[in-house]
Parts: sequence; structure tokens; C-alpha cells
Amino acid sequence: MTTSPADDLLGRRLQALVDTEAQVDGAACLLRVEVPNAGVWHHAAGGIEIGGAPATVHSPFRTASITKTFTAVVVLQLACEGRLGLDDLMSAHLPAEYLDIVPRLHILDGVSYGGQITVRQLLTHSSGLFDYAMSDGFIGTIIKNPARPWTPREMLEGSIVWGTPRFPPGGGYGYAYSDTGYVLLGLIIEHLDGRTLHEAYRARVLEPLQLHTTYLEGHEAHRGPTLTHTHEGVIDTSSIHGTADWAGGGLVSDLDDLARFAQGLIGGRLLTGRWLEELLAWQFRTLDPALHSPGYLGYGCGVEARNLEGVLLRGHRGHWGAWMHIDPVSGLTITGTINQADRRPDRIVTGTVQAVIDAGLVAIANATAT
Repeated sequence: MTTSPADDLLGRRLQALVDTEAQVDGAACLLRVEVPNAGVWHHAAGGIEIGGAPATVHSPFRTASITKTFTAVVVLQLACEGRLGLDDLMSAHLPAEYLDIVPRLHILDGVSYGGQITVRQLLTHSSGLFDYAMSDGFIGTIIKNPARPWTPREMLEGSIVWGTPRFPPGGGYGYAYSDTGYVLLGLIIEHLDGRTLHEAYRARVLEPLQLHTTYLEGHEAHRGPTLTHTHEGVIDTSSIHGTADWAGGGLVSDLDDLARFAQGLIGGRLLTGRWLEELLAWQFRTLDPALHSPGYLGYGCGVEARNLEGVLLRGHRGHWGAWMHIDPVSGLTITGTINQADRRPDRIVTGTVQAVIDAGLVAIANATAT
């Protein structure tokens, strides 16, 4: 949607960014940009799969770790309802059938720290738990049998045998990104909410915001048009079972649903007051070099903070090249995916922000917001 020559120029720049990204390997590149009081731009290029039918702006895609923001929202809703405290021990809220794993989850230099881990440390990746999803053991199992379904128990047991915790929980030791922690949060949600994780997402987030295409892969039926394929270079990875990441990365969504989620979140439709502040608060976290990206500032409770071209964005990125970013001040909302794990979407996200700035639209939105 365009309303002025400047907007027409913006649309051409955005489409050029999408075309350039898709030309690298042919995988679907999808982009949605919304600037309040200026317009919404949808762009698509590439195929549903490499060499396949063209993807569209309505094509669903795997969000991967953007799921963590959904999980964090539900945990904070439970905290708001008084069902847990963020500084409670995680073991106080796990299902009884998982308590046996707590002493084995985090053993470092012969000391068991599993019983000391708090809910907040799981949310902020400050527990030191080993990340099963990035281990050679997990990846090797996936390569041998990508269609194999996974249970939370298998993911947690894998984190124990496939690697070593990074540091003792809390205590200022730092940050170690861990899907393992979000598996535990998924179990806590199911235990306290009394529903399965996908039912909790649907009742607490998806239905209130009318996110009609979003679903938890491997646990719910597919919704919407054909799912775009994910890739590792030219290797099609879409056969990996959707249960492989669950509460840390199992949601499928589309451009519009992710934008509505980000806007509903910032707009106070899911959390308000202290609890929204808890979600959006961030601290600088030293990342592994492999995780560095332009403008990275820090991580909070399931939300990243990034400063791109002077615009402070909140949101999250996903392993398969997906992103969801929103500027709480101007309302600028950017969602999309490149459906690739072997490179990052930094170029297109940064280019999008710069294009919007050059069109003068962030300044317009900021003036309207104030």
C-alpha cells in the first residue's frame, strides 16, 4: 500500500531487498513493513521450495526461536495471575514426573546446580544450561532421522548427555542461549495452566489476537496456504519434525500474524504494567561471536533489543532466518523470513530500517506517537 511518491520509492526499495535475498539460492524471502499512519508493505520473492512454485506474502513459515517470545508471554501471564514468581525455583513448578531430572540437568565440576535454577534464569538464558539444540548429538540424530518426533523428556535428557553446562546459574556469570531452558518453561506452563502447550498458546495469545495462521507444528493441524520450506544452504530441511524444538521454536506463522502479535504485545493486549516492563526490560549480554548481529544490545525475558540505524527495536529472530521487530515508540513493525539457516537476515532487516528512515516515515510515526 502506497500513498505518495516517497512511499512508491520505499516499495521499490523493499522489493529490491527481497529480490536480492531470494536470488542467493531461490528460497522464499518474505517481508512485511508497517508504519502507523503511513502504510503497510508486503513483499515476496523466491519459491515455496528452491525451484518450486512462487511463495506469496501469505505463505506460512517456521518462526523457530520467535516462539520463545510467545512462551515468555504465557509465563509472565501466569506470574501476573499469582501462579508463580519469576524468582521461584523452577523445580517448584515442574510436573512431578520431571522432578527426577532436576539434579542431573546442571552438573558442573561435580556440583549439581539444577535445584538452584529460577524461572527468571530460564527466561533470560542466565541459567547456564547446555543448549541441546546446538549440540552435535542432536544435530547428528536429526541428520540420521529428520522425521523422528521428539518429546520434552528426550530433549532434556539430550542436554545432559550431549554437553556441559556453561556456568553456575545466576550470580552475574553471564548469558548462554539455551533452548533447554525453554523446554522447561513449556513444561511449567502445562503444569500450571492445566492444558497442553499449544492449547495454552491458543487460549492466551492466538485467539485473543486473532492469529489465524499460527500453530504449534507437530501438535496441531497445518493452517493456511502451503508451508514454505526451510533450508541449510541448498539442502531442504523441511522434513525435520516440528516437535524438535517445541516451546523454544515450534510455532509456524505468517507475516501478518507475527505483526499482530508484536503490536498486540506492545499495545498491552497480553501483558500490562509491571509484567510488560519485565518482558521488555533488557540487559547487555555478551554473546558467543557466532551469535553477534548488527545493533545487538541485549536480551530480556524472551525479547531481544537491537539498535538499528538509531531505531530501538524489540522482538526476536529465529534459526531459519525469520524475524519479528517492533519499535515501541513509532510503531514501526517489521516481520519476515529468508527460510535459510546458513546465513542471517541482517542485511535485509538493516536495509529495511534504513529505507524507512530515508523515506522519512519513522520521523512521521514518532511525531504522531508523541
